[in-house]
Amino acid sequence: MRFLTALAARALIFLSFTSQVAMAGTITLNNGDVIHGELQAVDKKQVIWKSDNLGKLSIPKEKVAHFTSTAVIPEVRTPNGTAHNCSLNLEEGVQASCADGLVETQPLATLVAIEPPPAFSGDSRFSFNRKDGNTDSSDLDFIVNAQWLRDQFRHQVELLAESETSDGDVVDERYEGNYQLNYDFNQRWFSYTRLGYEKDRFNAIDEQYELGAGFGQRFNLDNQMNFDMQLGAAYLISHHPEDGSDNDLAGRWGFKMNWPVPGSKLTLFHHHELLWAMDDINNNQTESSTGVKLPLMGNLFSELRYDYDYVSEPSDEQKHADEEWVIAIGYEW
Repeated sequence: MRFLTALAARALIFLSFTSQVAMAGTITLNNGDVIHGELQAVDKKQVIWKSDNLGKLSIPKEKVAHFTSTAVIPEVRTPNGTAHNCSLNLEEGVQASCADGLVETQPLATLVAIEPPPAFSGDSRFSFNRKDGNTDSSDLDFIVNAQWLRDQFRHQVELLAESETSDGDVVDERYEGNYQLNYDFNQRWFSYTRLGYEKDRFNAIDEQYELGAGFGQRFNLDNQMNFDMQLGAAYLISHHPEDGSDNDLAGRWGFKMNWPVPGSKLTLFHHHELLWAMDDINNNQTESSTGVKLPLMGNLFSELRYDYDYVSEPSDEQKHADEEWVIAIGYEW
């Protein structure tokens, strides 16, 4: 009995300690409300706070009295300069404890803090469309993206599967897989090494292997819009349905823009990638996706996007461009 009592006491102490850890930060509003959690970001107009019970909250700056937080913010900007890896607390002004940069107390109104990325994140998206009538057709799209952060390394994986049938015949079928290892020199600049595979049964290139490397830059605007730009070279091994294989050295340009629109739940995005042969710039291929993402409930979201693929040298009887409007349901983690 004494053993059980002691065990229960230890469990109570442990639960009390973990509860304190989970609620390490607090934000107090002007009306006296106190919300436990941690600071996520600060934009021009709002404080982004992650509550233990309520999830992510966007609170206008003028409604915040003060806060304490143990979260480490990767980048903090004020009119006096920029600092990195800061812990922020608000009393009369924002006090910052940073690895470099700011030392003076800053007014909350002029401070912008960039949200730190999670160690592991990603999403999966699924769409299916079926049409019955004069022509029976169906379209299936499945996409998975995942990212893992460890120290200065970022591992990124992209998987894609697309299939389209018409009157029982497969008229489009495509699979793609990419792995990219990024090394971050600092908050903005990074290098990357990339491996890729693509199979398209109805393209001039049946299969394509890619080995690439290059440099990139990431930056965030004060309105939470963020960009990822990459430029490098790629060695391509391409298998053609009738003409055998060939090897090419190509240039690669990648671009990603994501914008969680302030004051709304919408996220606008545009992603594209361009490959062109070094010895013939007119020989190129482009993939792009543009759309809007809207959260539904929990980790579920809906997505409306416009996909555009272009090949400068398509196979016989195939068009240069392939366009598609997609409504998808997704899950993010």
